Amino acid sequence: MIIFNLEKHLLEYRQRLVENKRDELPPLFPDVHTEGEIWTCTTCGACQHVCPVEIEHIRKIVGVRQSEVLMQSRFPQELSTFFRNLETNSNPWGIGFAKRADWAAGLDVPLMAERGSAEYLLWVGCAGSFDEEGAPIARAMVSILKKAGLEFAILGTEEKCCGDSARRLGQEYLFQSLAAENASLFLKYQVKKILTFCPHGYNTFQNEYPKLRGLLPGIPEKDQARLAEIEVIPHVVFLRELIKAGRLPLRPNGLPRLTYHDSCYFGRHNGLITEPREIIASLGPKTFAELKNNCEHSFCCGAGGGLMWTEEKLGRRINHLRTEEIIVSRAEVAATSCPFCLNMLKDGLKDQQRADVKVKDLAQLVAASLVP
Repeated sequence: MIIFNLEKHLLEYRQRLVENKRDELPPLFPDVHTEGEIWTCTTCGACQHVCPVEIEHIRKIVGVRQSEVLMQSRFPQELSTFFRNLETNSNPWGIGFAKRADWAAGLDVPLMAERGSAEYLLWVGCAGSFDEEGAPIARAMVSILKKAGLEFAILGTEEKCCGDSARRLGQEYLFQSLAAENASLFLKYQVKKILTFCPHGYNTFQNEYPKLRGLLPGIPEKDQARLAEIEVIPHVVFLRELIKAGRLPLRPNGLPRLTYHDSCYFGRHNGLITEPREIIASLGPKTFAELKNNCEHSFCCGAGGGLMWTEEKLGRRINHLRTEEIIVSRAEVAATSCPFCLNMLKDGLKDQQRADVKVKDLAQLVAASLVP
């Protein structure tokens, strides 16, 4: 209906467009699109994936959000705090910079500022730094990197949000500001490989930062071109390759009945579907059950598109719909590869009184299976 109503609007006012009388056009929101249509999209990409004529729905929806945020200063009330936190502390929770590396206390994790450079920059992200469910994933990645004997470092208190949610929610100015600050750090430390365990960070660095060439203030054009040369490695690929190379010896740990939830931004948007399943096969669960909607047709957890920071007001909660599929699968452990997905699924299972079903990131499962 979003696209259909946009077509009706275009045909109705085509003459004004032809005559270049754009100022006489009525606004798309709220005249053409409703608030629910614009602000409840998770940008999961399911509609684009199955569209027979390849309509790019997400760009149009995010475009209206940009107009509302940047031109009209109209957006859901709860986003006021979100935007303010990003502006002042460069993370959605608004926690001070000084605490960004607290998750690594006692782990002897090297900092880029101390080393000057490293083979891998482990991008921890906001969830890994501040969220109680994300920090264990970061710690699991550290144990895996050390077990494999790889040289790595983190940015620590210098790291800032990648800007994914800011862009999806229409705050393009804030996204580009964060991107410029992060890009400056990548260039300062001559980063060649970025290792991520968040699909949103991976997608942003891999597909969006390189397209900002010429738009990042304070960075010479020739240096901006170097950003496209940085290799961005998702942890599902990284873990799969280390296991195949024999650098992560795993012991059979008797994992129970397991299922896997495909993150939209790993699976549908970036085609990372076989890698997680190969990792799971290496872990040797007693049984593995696919969810009803899986692989490129996976069902969203409900956190994408910035909806991690808003309230769902229409219909049933998305994470409840997804967790029902997990319950039907009779899995005892639901594996994920995204900190946001992990949070949403745990909350959904708790809401349905099924806290007995555990939700773990693949990095956590691999770390727990490492031979001492």
